[in-house]
Amino acid sequence: MLVEILFNFSEDELLAFFPKSAINFALKFDVDGDNQTLNDTSFNKYKLANIVSSVKGIDFIFDDLLRNKLIERLSSQQLVKLFPSFGLQSHQVTPEHYDAIASWAGNNPEKFAALLGLSALYESQLSQDNELESITCIEPNYGLYPYQQNISKQVFSELAQDSKRVLIHLPTGAGKTRTAMNIAAEHLRQSENNLVLWLADREELCSQAYAEFSKAWQSLGNRSTSLYGFYSSSTESLSGIDSGFVVAGLHKFLSLRKSDSRQLQLLYSKLAEKVTLVIFDEAHKAVAPKFQEVVQDFIDDETFHADLIGLTATPGRSYSEDGLSEEDARLADFFYNNKVSMRISGYLSPIDYLVEKGYLAKANFKSLNYDHSGIAAYELRDAGGVETMMTLANNIERNRQILKTIIDECNLGSQIIVFACTVEHGINLATALAYQGIKAASIDSKNDTAESRRAKIAQYKNGELQVLVNFNVLTAGFDAPKTNVTVIAKPMNSLVQYLQMAGRAMRGYKSGGNKECNIYTVMDNIPEFQSISLAFGYWNDMWVEKEIK
Repeated sequence: MLVEILFNFSEDELLAFFPKSAINFALKFDVDGDNQTLNDTSFNKYKLANIVSSVKGIDFIFDDLLRNKLIERLSSQQLVKLFPSFGLQSHQVTPEHYDAIASWAGNNPEKFAALLGLSALYESQLSQDNELESITCIEPNYGLYPYQQNISKQVFSELAQDSKRVLIHLPTGAGKTRTAMNIAAEHLRQSENNLVLWLADREELCSQAYAEFSKAWQSLGNRSTSLYGFYSSSTESLSGIDSGFVVAGLHKFLSLRKSDSRQLQLLYSKLAEKVTLVIFDEAHKAVAPKFQEVVQDFIDDETFHADLIGLTATPGRSYSEDGLSEEDARLADFFYNNKVSMRISGYLSPIDYLVEKGYLAKANFKSLNYDHSGIAAYELRDAGGVETMMTLANNIERNRQILKTIIDECNLGSQIIVFACTVEHGINLATALAYQGIKAASIDSKNDTAESRRAKIAQYKNGELQVLVNFNVLTAGFDAPKTNVTVIAKPMNSLVQYLQMAGRAMRGYKSGGNKECNIYTVMDNIPEFQSISLAFGYWNDMWVEKEIK
């Protein structure tokens, strides 16, 4: 269309778009290869129009003077054809219509370019403008929040000072795994011979680490590397592993240590020689006697000595009204009392900062009260005892209140995780909810295979299930950011587990979660922990705090 409009200009006017020297230069290198000079037959009007379109096309979009000149040369027939919205006949075109088009074209260069058949040229020019003249914010595919960057820097600083062991303490939902993956990737980039060993005690944690490293290395890696999974039913061999990233289940490694096979023991020893960094997920379990034996296989040899990084939301083993326990002290000693955590100026707890900035959801703690007069006091003495759990699981009034709460939240569109008292309690709750027309399922380690657990978790994450009831499965290693309600329907005497359960719903909106979440607690025997902020700092007295500001 541009060439058609340019044909309305005279030859002299078309020639005037170029310096005369440029025309003479072009003529000297005509397609015949003969040296020529400007004469009356060298150019015809059609050729000139095409040259102007090719060389000056973009200028008719962005140069006000040229654009208006082009619009003025529209024939009345062309105007009617290009702008049918006017609803005109050729003889009805007036100067006001040309003025209106000039104004519109100046405000809508992209649409004007499309009318002239120059959309590709416009987009190309716009792209170059953005590249050369604008400032563009580029977001990383696997980046860290500022507080996570500070954690990472502090960890490397500690290890560089030969600390050898350090514990990363971040609240559930604050990104411990992502932070650790950045650290692992940086460690692997430092040498092609480095080998990271990620240890965890449960399949869900191992699967999460395996998937996360695969995702992280695609953005953070500087070469091809190997990723090995050695957990659950994996048949991966330890043979030939000399660099890369290994995800290992602690129970799998414990069985290797007990193996009568000399070959397996040799492969295990060879791996220990190669490992340069150990990362222990849920590190409050690191001093459990059997687990500690595995860790020490990789960090306590005189010939080779891997560094150790622990990850936890709860840097202690237990809660006691009498203060810190001997077991808590052993955990701190095991990590040489080095803990990297968050202390934000102006905030009593980092939880408050993380909530305010949207990294964590604001937790609304709500108590579920019911008439428990029919339960004898002695039946509730042991919060974790089997008899207590069974008594509560079978209490009609208690279950009625739990189900009512869940149904009310479902009607609001909530995504809900429920922690049941027993395996049977979980199945019963899920069945009752399904009977009410709610998409619910239960998972536990007794009735579910690894495959069925994965399938149900996948259903919950993609929204096919609204409620997932579980018994002792989803306390850790479970990431479903859209979860905004947690129902803790079992009495707790473990601060560690309580924090893990509550944290399932606390992923903030900046990480694909929510601004607020509801945490319902039934028969909460540790009321001190109604405040996650206070619980976060419970064990701090044991540690040499590394401040992150």
